Parts: sequence; structure tokens; C-alpha cells
Amino acid sequence: MSDNFSILSDISPVFRPYIQSIYQDLKLGLCKTKIDLERISGGTDSVETQLRLVLPYCSKKLKWEVIFDSSTPWFAPDFRFDDDNFLSNADEEFLNKEVPSLCQWNSSDPKALCGVISELINLYKIYQVRKLNEDDSSRAAFEYSALLGNALTTEEDVEVWVGAHIVEFLIKLKINTTKLPELFNESLDINPGIDTALLLVRYPNSTNAELILSPFLSKVLGNITLPLMHQSGVLMDYVPMVTNLLNNKIQDIINNDRVKRELLAQLIIKYEGAILEHDGTSAALLFQTNDFHWILQIDIDANFPEKPPVLTLRSVYHSSKGKPKFKVLSNCPHNNFEAYIEQQVEIFKNECKGVTASHSVLNIDN
Repeated sequence: MSDNFSILSDISPVFRPYIQSIYQDLKLGLCKTKIDLERISGGTDSVETQLRLVLPYCSKKLKWEVIFDSSTPWFAPDFRFDDDNFLSNADEEFLNKEVPSLCQWNSSDPKALCGVISELINLYKIYQVRKLNEDDSSRAAFEYSALLGNALTTEEDVEVWVGAHIVEFLIKLKINTTKLPELFNESLDINPGIDTALLLVRYPNSTNAELILSPFLSKVLGNITLPLMHQSGVLMDYVPMVTNLLNNKIQDIINNDRVKRELLAQLIIKYEGAILEHDGTSAALLFQTNDFHWILQIDIDANFPEKPPVLTLRSVYHSSKGKPKFKVLSNCPHNNFEAYIEQQVEIFKNECKGVTASHSVLNIDN
């Protein structure tokens, strides 16, 4: 990232707004990641007027060079692509129609280059699909055509890349994440691309499908094991299967969160006078048992109810090495929760006081 800022600072102030807008604002492709910048070494033009854009596409990084003419800064830039066949036969009429931001270049608009790159990427996507369809009898061409016949997937949901011996499909999965932000405190700015779940499939070896999740979904969903895609399987069946897998996982998280909140709500209502603090995943309650004052800290993991709550007992008046004495309770049972706490508090009290455990019974309702 520091290299990007260094490159930006080296660019002539006349052209810098275009590049700055590209770097800060433009997020291309299904992955919606930022564009990177690279220096061009050994060129005849100075560093002030040319650089290389690194653009995300499928699993690739397209490297397109942008060249400005410092003697005519109001002119649109030239481009050099890493695929010599891309737009090699484009005439003026075609460019006027398909890349209007270039042909009607507005030098006073800082976002002018953003518009050009977006239009060029759309053309590059069309170019790759045409390469795919040059052999319409291929397995990959059939898979693409059949996939678009599925109501779940449109042309906008698929990026195609055709190499010498391999074809890649990057597919956006239609998952429902509308309720997930309610479960987490992180803002969307910190977790961009909240709804981004992509499936990367390569032909001819389609059995090695890869799931690509945005940082937010990766954190929320954890490790996802994809179902096996057999060599004879087809994308039009496999994509809905993976989509349902993710949507079911998301619904499980939402359901578990509801159960977690219901548990905390029951405790808060029952022990309203004992509540010190609480939020959606934890609560701290203060109790007194005879002359023993103690705090029950309840922390509920995102994997609840599969993973039980973590319960911690803390003494208010007993300390060790300057810190309150505490005891973490393991293997908390779901049933008979209160009886278990009462038993453990009696043991913890005696440990704090250094006395042998008695058989007296306490009640945390007091």
C-alpha cells in the first residue's frame, strides 16, 4: 500500500487526480477489491506520465499500462494491454459506442479514468466470452451456457477467462446476508463486500472448485467444506448446491443468535436487580451469599449452542497478586444450570476463604 502512495506522489499533479480516483474509489469485478499500481521501469516516458494498473479479474491480475502525454494533458491517455488481441481491431465507430468515456474524454473530471477503465473491463469480459464460444462444442462452453439458463445466475454474475489450456469461471453466489450486520459490531467500512461469496471453477479439472469469501463472511462463517464436485457433475446443479449450503449456514447463525439472546434475556429478567452490565453476547451479575459477594460473568460464543457459554466466577473482596480471585467453570450443563452454579459458587467461596467445603445449600435468587 505504501508503494501505491509513493507512485501517486510521483505522478504529475496534472494527472494525479485521475489515478487517485482510480485507487481510492474504483472497485472492479465480482471481488470488488481495490486496484493496485505499479511503476513502469525502463520506459521512454517519465514516471510522471505513465504507470501500470493491476486489475482483479477472475483469479488473475490484469496489467494494463496507462500513458499520458505531458505535452497535451487535456488529451485522453493511451493504453497498452497485456493481451495483444484485445481491441486489436477496434475502429473509431466501435470505440465511440463502447468506450464513450474515452472518446469523449473530460479532462476536468477526476473520475474520467474510472469511467474508461470500467467500460474497458466490460469489453474485456465480452472478449473472453467470445473466446470461450469459439469452440461451442467444448465442455466449458456448454457449462457456461447451461449455467446462464439457471434462474440463479446471470451474465453479470460470472467472469470468464480463457487461457491456452484452461478456462476459469468466477461465479457470484446469491446469498442472503441482510440480517447478519445486526449480529456484529463491526461497521461495513471495516468489512467491505459483506455479501461477497464467489465460486472459482476451472476446466478441464473442475473438481477443484474454490470458495472465496469476503473478509466479513470469512470471519462469520468460518471454515466451509465444499461438497465434492464430480467430474461428471455440472455447474447448473453445483452452484445452487453451494448457494444453499451457505444460506443454510447463515440461517443457522441467525437462529443460534436468537437462542443466545433469549437465554440472556431470561437471565436479565429473572435477576434484574443483580445485573451489572450486559450486551448481545455477555452479561455480568452481582450476587451475595451470606457474607460472600461474587460476580457471575457469562460469555456466549458465536458457536452457541454447540459450544456452551463460558462462565467465570469472581470474588468481590478476595484477591490474589493484586487481582480479584476468579474461577472459570468448564462443562457447564444446559439443563439444571442454576443448581450447577450454586454448587460451584459454594466450592469457590470456600476456596477463596481457604476453608474445607461444607454441604450447605445456597440460592442465587437471594
